[in-house]
Amino acid sequence: MALGRCHMVSAVRAGLSRLPFVVLLVLAIMALSFVFMMLCRYEQNRRNAGGAGSPQSSAVAYGEELPATGRFTKSITYTCIDAPGRETVSPVVWDDGWFFGDMRTYNHDLAKASSVLAALAYSESSHYQESYQTPPYMENALAELGFDEVSTASYEYRSEVMDQMLNLVTQREDTVAYTLARKRVTGADGSTRSVILVSVRGSYGSEWLSNLKIEGVSPEGETALSEDQEARYDHSGYVEAASEVSQAVAPWVRESHRRGDQVTLLLVGHSRGGAISNLVAAQADDELAALAEGAQPQDGLELAAGDAVAGYTFASPGCTTSTHAHAARYGNIFNIANPADLMPALPLASWGYARYGVDLNLPAMGEEEFDTQFASMSSAYTELTGEEDPYDPEAAQAVRLVVGEVGAEVGSVDELVTPGGIAAVAQACARHIDPTRILCGHYPSVYISWMYTIEADDLTLS
Repeated sequence: MALGRCHMVSAVRAGLSRLPFVVLLVLAIMALSFVFMMLCRYEQNRRNAGGAGSPQSSAVAYGEELPATGRFTKSITYTCIDAPGRETVSPVVWDDGWFFGDMRTYNHDLAKASSVLAALAYSESSHYQESYQTPPYMENALAELGFDEVSTASYEYRSEVMDQMLNLVTQREDTVAYTLARKRVTGADGSTRSVILVSVRGSYGSEWLSNLKIEGVSPEGETALSEDQEARYDHSGYVEAASEVSQAVAPWVRESHRRGDQVTLLLVGHSRGGAISNLVAAQADDELAALAEGAQPQDGLELAAGDAVAGYTFASPGCTTSTHAHAARYGNIFNIANPADLMPALPLASWGYARYGVDLNLPAMGEEEFDTQFASMSSAYTELTGEEDPYDPEAAQAVRLVVGEVGAEVGSVDELVTPGGIAAVAQACARHIDPTRILCGHYPSVYISWMYTIEADDLTLS
């Protein structure tokens, strides 16, 4: 028996001695499997094969139903980031007549509709994930609003977890997913216009890293290495994505002109999507201004005299250091921000960052009627998501303190990347920011709830 125990002990020892090798072998197999999966996905992307595929057109596109026209209200179904596993519905007012008016006049109903269209940009992602069986929320919503041409092809290979990991490996964090849609509308005088909607998805997976690329890029592609350089420099983390969107929009504009229509571009987005939409809208305004002066822009959106643009962004971070960001030509871009949301305060205005157009703030603590407004917003949030409102309006004070302290300690983007700059940011955030609460003010659902419970007069100029 003793001999048997000795054999058993020897066997165990032998097994244990081989255990590190077995573990390494298993890890090597797992690593090789992962690399193989990444290579397969990369090849699928390159060959445009193996993705979830774009959804089929709706009944409207097939001619089974007539597209909605004129002024109407539709119930739009979508999902919210902060209410997983559940659908929500918002009533969206739409009026084709809006697009024959002056886009420089703020339109609260259009802003409300835009807030939902910006949220839909996130909802669409799950349709392009093979592990989910979700409807094409964006296509369905736009069909309800009378858009009979819709493309969400950019979501392909940009919505799976594997896609985001591949972006990290290939250093392609600046990618973006967006929807293009067209609706032909008729004015009271019988004239027609093509409304081209562009709804840009916000930070998604590895795309979030592009928010950190805050060195500027000029319209000519030159990188700004120092704050001493005076020119228009746009946030480099958004420029490549904005360029892709612009290149995708141009053929749609060209086709609308071929049909004999003038064009109105409507650009919407939340967070990073708002920043990208802001840059594209500014590019459109620059082209229209050049046309008005008799110039002919090259390689742009291909807009023509008589075309128009409107931009409605939500929670957009600063995306340019242009000293002309608030010029009159950009008066058709409206950037709506929650004072209790840190993202719109970044990068700091004291570093020269801004958004093109008009900045409008949602109600904040300390303002008259805020308590009543906040109660209405919280009730709308619960109705929308089925959850208690986690958003803390007192976070607005934390945002002000962080921005003030960092701005006092870190004078520029150049200083931000120094050890002292990094330490100053970390200390300010540690003193004032509760990471479990501060993000709640950034949710698209919070912005939607505010937009649906206030009037235009409740927004204040930043």
